[in-house]
Amino acid sequence: MPAGLSSEAVPHRPLAIAALLLAGCSKGRQEPSPAPSATASATAVAAAPSAIASAEPAPPAAPTGEVTLLAGGDVSFGRVIGQILLKEPERDLFATIAPLLGSADLRFCNLEGPVSDQKGETESPDNVLIFTGPPAGADALARAGFDVVSTANNHAWDYGKKALFETMDNLDRVHVRYVGTGKDRDAAYRPVVLERNGLKIALLAVTDIWNQGVLSKHPGAEYVARADPDTLPRAVRALREDASIDVVAVSYHGGCEYVHEPITRTKEILRAAIDAGADIVIGHHPHVIQGVEWRGGKPILYSLGNFLMRMHSNHPWTGMSYLARIHLRRGAAPTVEACPFRVHGIEPLTFADRPNRELYERQFFDHLTLISKAVGGTDIGPTGDDGCAPLTPPARAPTVAARAPGR
Repeated sequence: MPAGLSSEAVPHRPLAIAALLLAGCSKGRQEPSPAPSATASATAVAAAPSAIASAEPAPPAAPTGEVTLLAGGDVSFGRVIGQILLKEPERDLFATIAPLLGSADLRFCNLEGPVSDQKGETESPDNVLIFTGPPAGADALARAGFDVVSTANNHAWDYGKKALFETMDNLDRVHVRYVGTGKDRDAAYRPVVLERNGLKIALLAVTDIWNQGVLSKHPGAEYVARADPDTLPRAVRALREDASIDVVAVSYHGGCEYVHEPITRTKEILRAAIDAGADIVIGHHPHVIQGVEWRGGKPILYSLGNFLMRMHSNHPWTGMSYLARIHLRRGAAPTVEACPFRVHGIEPLTFADRPNRELYERQFFDHLTLISKAVGGTDIGPTGDDGCAPLTPPARAPTVAARAPGR
């Protein structure tokens, strides 16, 4: 168990959460108010499904209209992880989580920062909050089977425009799609449309926080999509009106770091996205998990926490997160499973098959239940053999004690 991770040390109680909220965001700048919006294009760019060559290819399966998407939080190839990749460019950084990655049709995460060649540098010598991964980070994503990443976040401009463009080139090189940035404004706001099993999924990505001041006033506004509270709902509605699109998903980067409850602005923006027609919203940036809200039967996952990123020694919950396994079906609201893991060094390790599995599960799911109450609550079912548990809209009288850990 990560040092200090106990029910006494973790800020579970409402008063502790309120105190964290009063502390505010630790870095980056939120957009102060809506600015003139950019039109979000709903042009569909279909992704070609990967194929395995064989002497006698099997006939294609009939489209099922169902897709499983595995979504993770923040992935950073900067700092220590970047140095590891420079020495071992073929290292599989996601090997410990491979069974879960393999359980989905599509894989998504937030790529926290650029992947660019800085002559061996993976962290600014002047500022530890400025970092980049080497180009091999893109290859690591491709090896693990990631289909798409969000590049709209507060670290996108850490090494400037050149590194941002190099990031997009590196992702193109390994055929990993990206959303939320582009080489012009229209491309930055354009959704990625993925098709699997006859189902078309449109994904938008935006950031509501920017390390270089206010994004709308920064040169990066031409290349990075921001979370404008007017533009985002309009973009969602445009996609919803497109009869060829079956599912609309939104990736959001914003809020406050190390805080277990989303701030008011975040809740307003993400609820507006659902009200406009989004089927699911996936949040990141706080580096800790936040609660799950069900709005009209559709899930808002406010923060998935860290995925591939070292835990912060002063914030124990940066070392325990979850992957969201999202089941999508045409004409139906998504269903979600939470697949928790802990970060050991740089490795994400699932709870399954560990001697103290039940202890980890009880602590994680009790915490998720508690922090979700602030946004309406979620019920959590029993875990399966792989450690994943279904999340469902809350019953009339949910209780933490009612959930039994383990299988």
